[in-house]
Amino acid sequence: MQSVLKTVKGTALNVAEYLTPVLKESKFKETGVITPEEFVIAGDHLVHHCPTWQWATGDESKIKPYLPKEKQFLITRNVPCYRRCKQMEYSGEQEKVIESDDGDGGWVDTHHFAEGSQTVLQVQEQVSEMTLESKVSRISVSIRCQRFQFDIF
Repeated sequence: MQSVLKTVKGTALNVAEYLTPVLKESKFKETGVITPEEFVIAGDHLVHHCPTWQWATGDESKIKPYLPKEKQFLITRNVPCYRRCKQMEYSGEQEKVIESDDGDGGWVDTHHFAEGSQTVLQVQEQVSEMTLESKVSRISVSIRCQRFQFDIF
Protein backbone atom coordinates (compact mmCIF):
# COMPACT_ATOMS: atom_id res chain seq x y z
CA MET A 1 0.00 0.00 0.00
CA GLN A 2 2.83 2.39 0.87
CA SER A 3 4.56 1.75 -2.46
CA VAL A 4 1.35 2.58 -4.34
CA LEU A 5 0.98 5.87 -2.46
CA LYS A 6 4.64 6.66 -3.05
CA THR A 7 4.27 5.99 -6.79
CA VAL A 8 1.12 8.13 -7.08
CA LYS A 9 2.70 10.97 -5.13
CA GLY A 10 5.90 10.80 -7.21
CA THR A 11 3.92 10.87 -10.46
CA ALA A 12 1.83 13.83 -9.29
CA LEU A 13 4.98 15.75 -8.29
CA ASN A 14 6.60 15.01 -11.66
CA VAL A 15 3.52 16.29 -13.51
CA ALA A 16 3.42 19.44 -11.36
CA GLU A 17 7.13 20.04 -11.96
CA TYR A 18 6.65 19.60 -15.70
CA LEU A 19 3.75 22.09 -15.79
CA THR A 20 5.31 24.68 -13.45
CA PRO A 21 7.70 27.04 -15.22
CA VAL A 22 11.15 27.81 -13.82
CA LEU A 23 11.19 31.31 -12.33
CA LYS A 24 13.09 33.96 -14.28
CA GLU A 25 12.29 36.86 -11.92
CA SER A 26 12.47 36.75 -8.15
CA LYS A 27 9.19 36.23 -6.27
CA PHE A 28 10.89 35.83 -2.90
CA LYS A 29 9.17 38.73 -1.15
CA GLU A 30 5.72 37.84 -2.51
CA THR A 31 5.69 34.04 -2.29
CA GLY A 32 8.99 32.95 -0.70
CA VAL A 33 10.08 31.19 -3.91
CA ILE A 34 13.54 31.90 -5.32
CA THR A 35 15.01 31.57 -8.80
CA PRO A 36 17.66 28.93 -9.57
CA GLU A 37 20.29 31.68 -9.73
CA GLU A 38 19.30 32.93 -6.26
CA PHE A 39 19.43 29.34 -4.97
CA VAL A 40 23.00 28.93 -6.24
CA ILE A 41 24.08 32.31 -4.79
CA ALA A 42 22.51 31.54 -1.39
CA GLY A 43 23.98 28.01 -1.43
CA ASP A 44 27.46 29.32 -2.22
CA HIS A 45 27.15 31.75 0.69
CA LEU A 46 26.01 28.96 3.01
CA VAL A 47 28.82 26.62 1.94
CA HIS A 48 31.37 29.40 2.37
CA HIS A 49 30.28 30.31 5.93
CA CYS A 50 29.16 26.93 7.31
CA PRO A 51 31.70 24.12 6.71
CA THR A 52 29.23 21.29 7.35
CA TRP A 53 27.25 22.24 4.23
CA GLN A 54 28.36 21.19 0.78
CA TRP A 55 27.02 20.98 -2.77
CA ALA A 56 26.13 17.58 -4.23
CA THR A 57 25.45 16.27 -7.73
CA GLY A 58 23.13 13.36 -7.05
CA ASP A 59 21.80 10.76 -9.45
CA GLU A 60 22.49 11.41 -13.14
CA SER A 61 18.86 10.71 -14.07
CA LYS A 62 17.55 13.39 -11.70
CA ILE A 63 19.79 16.30 -12.72
CA LYS A 64 17.81 19.49 -13.34
CA PRO A 65 18.94 21.40 -16.44
CA TYR A 66 18.36 24.81 -14.85
CA LEU A 67 20.99 24.19 -12.12
CA PRO A 68 24.73 23.65 -12.57
CA LYS A 69 25.55 19.92 -12.70
CA GLU A 70 27.80 20.09 -9.62
CA LYS A 71 25.26 22.18 -7.64
CA GLN A 72 22.03 20.20 -7.75
CA PHE A 73 21.30 20.23 -4.01
CA LEU A 74 22.82 21.07 -0.62
CA ILE A 75 23.62 18.52 2.05
CA THR A 76 24.96 18.84 5.58
CA ARG A 77 26.97 16.20 7.38
CA ASN A 78 28.68 15.71 10.74
CA VAL A 79 26.48 18.13 12.65
CA PRO A 80 26.56 17.20 16.33
CA CYS A 81 23.25 16.87 18.13
CA TYR A 82 23.39 16.48 21.87
CA ARG A 83 19.70 15.69 22.28
CA ARG A 84 17.40 13.03 20.93
CA CYS A 85 14.39 14.05 18.82
CA LYS A 86 12.00 13.14 21.64
CA GLN A 87 13.76 15.66 23.87
CA MET A 88 13.19 18.44 21.33
CA GLU A 89 9.45 18.04 20.77
CA TYR A 90 7.71 21.32 20.05
CA SER A 91 6.46 23.43 22.90
CA GLY A 92 5.50 27.07 22.56
CA GLU A 93 7.07 27.74 25.94
CA GLN A 94 10.51 27.04 24.44
CA GLU A 95 10.26 29.88 21.92
CA LYS A 96 10.94 33.54 22.32
CA VAL A 97 10.51 36.23 19.66
CA ILE A 98 13.76 38.18 19.77
CA GLU A 99 13.11 40.67 16.94
CA SER A 100 9.56 41.33 15.83
CA ASP A 101 9.78 44.66 14.05
CA ASP A 102 11.87 43.71 11.00
CA GLY A 103 8.85 43.50 8.66
CA ASP A 104 9.38 39.84 7.75
CA GLY A 105 7.71 38.28 10.78
CA GLY A 106 10.65 38.53 13.15
CA TRP A 107 13.32 36.18 14.47
CA VAL A 108 12.42 33.37 16.87
CA ASP A 109 14.87 31.76 19.28
CA THR A 110 13.73 28.13 19.69
CA HIS A 111 14.48 25.38 22.22
CA HIS A 112 16.58 27.61 24.44
CA PHE A 113 14.06 28.08 27.19
CA ALA A 114 13.46 24.47 28.20
CA GLU A 115 13.54 23.31 31.79
CA GLY A 116 17.06 23.04 33.10
CA SER A 117 18.66 25.08 30.33
CA GLN A 118 20.66 28.13 31.24
CA THR A 119 19.87 31.59 29.95
CA VAL A 120 22.55 33.77 28.39
CA LEU A 121 22.48 36.01 31.47
CA GLN A 122 23.11 33.04 33.79
CA VAL A 123 26.05 31.89 31.67
CA GLN A 124 27.47 35.44 31.57
CA GLU A 125 27.22 35.63 35.38
CA GLN A 126 29.04 32.29 35.73
CA VAL A 127 31.78 33.38 33.35
CA SER A 128 32.23 36.76 35.04
CA GLU A 129 32.60 35.03 38.42
CA MET A 130 35.24 32.58 37.17
CA THR A 131 38.79 32.93 38.38
CA LEU A 132 41.86 30.79 37.86
CA GLU A 133 41.15 29.09 41.19
CA SER A 134 37.51 28.32 40.31
CA LYS A 135 36.70 24.68 39.80
CA VAL A 136 33.88 24.75 37.31
CA SER A 137 33.38 21.29 35.94
CA ARG A 138 31.19 22.17 32.98
CA ILE A 139 29.34 25.14 31.58
CA SER A 140 26.59 24.34 29.11
CA VAL A 141 26.10 27.09 26.57
CA SER A 142 23.70 27.21 23.65
CA ILE A 143 25.05 29.37 20.86
CA ARG A 144 22.65 30.69 18.28
CA CYS A 145 23.91 30.51 14.72
CA GLN A 146 25.07 33.82 13.29
CA ARG A 147 22.40 35.49 11.20
CA PHE A 148 23.33 36.25 7.61
CA GLN A 149 21.55 38.77 5.46
CA PHE A 150 21.19 38.06 1.77
CA ASP A 151 20.64 40.72 -0.85
CA ILE A 152 18.38 39.16 -3.48
CA PHE A 153 18.74 40.86 -6.85
